[in-house]
Amino acid sequence: MKQSDVNVVVVGSINYDITSYLAEFPQANETLFAKDYKTAIGGKGLNQAVAAARIGADVKMIGCVGDDGFGEQAIAHLIANGVDCSRVVRSKEAPTGFAAIMVNDAGDNMISVASGANKALTPKDVVAAKDSIEAADIVITQSEVSADVIAKALEIANASGVPTVLNPAPADPSAIQLLKHSTYVTPNESETETLTGFYPEGELRVEDAIQKFKEYGAGTIVITLGSRGALISDGGAAETVEPFDVTSVDSTGAGDVFNGVFSVSIARGMEPAEAVKYASAAAAISVTRLTADSAPTQDEVAAFLDAQ
Repeated sequence: MKQSDVNVVVVGSINYDITSYLAEFPQANETLFAKDYKTAIGGKGLNQAVAAARIGADVKMIGCVGDDGFGEQAIAHLIANGVDCSRVVRSKEAPTGFAAIMVNDAGDNMISVASGANKALTPKDVVAAKDSIEAADIVITQSEVSADVIAKALEIANASGVPTVLNPAPADPSAIQLLKHSTYVTPNESETETLTGFYPEGELRVEDAIQKFKEYGAGTIVITLGSRGALISDGGAAETVEPFDVTSVDSTGAGDVFNGVFSVSIARGMEPAEAVKYASAAAAISVTRLTADSAPTQDEVAAFLDAQ
């Protein structure tokens, strides 16, 4: 398959983000002065769509924004990155989703999300985009939209033989029922613990988590571990994909970059372990950038890998 022939559909969230940068996170009831702040367009769905588009995929977004200025900015951002927004719905009742993000000096983040119009996306909206899903090479979704929306997207994709990636983030037990309908499941450590009861640190805990995912019916399991790399189980024991050595300044959106690039890599015919390595390189680049809009281009990923 030629790289320009890869068609990706992302069913997911679109948010407006405000990120503040501070030395350390505040304690409960504590007010701290931030060093700086930035505004950006975000949401896991939008970030994954942009990441996929920047490495050369043809991407269509299925989502919902409010009938407001933030929604206008989000759609403009997607279009500027080459994402087809013809299936993005505008809600007159709910505002565009919003995320408040804090980043400390270690590059770690804390995020709170007000879903807004993301929860106004309905299964009917997904059915209206059925032709796009059926024509896709891969479908990506996450947990910032309603579980019934995700279920409908997976149902249509499965019926058409289209592989799917479920990024169960933020962690929600409702995602458990969706695992058996997903070709690839891509939680991080905390999401793994929420869904399986096991934090994936140490060989025994990793095996327990993988086994629980298998009991739920998950297909290929990819657990992202941040600075510890990633784990992948493609039907057998978990295999470790080593991390790239970079200095993180802001990890916001790194998981979204990983998922967008991983999905495109799978659609291009890479084996899962190879796709994880390629996506990990893209995510490693993203954490070195002090912005949530950190997805690299295909040329940047190639240059990074060449330099390793």
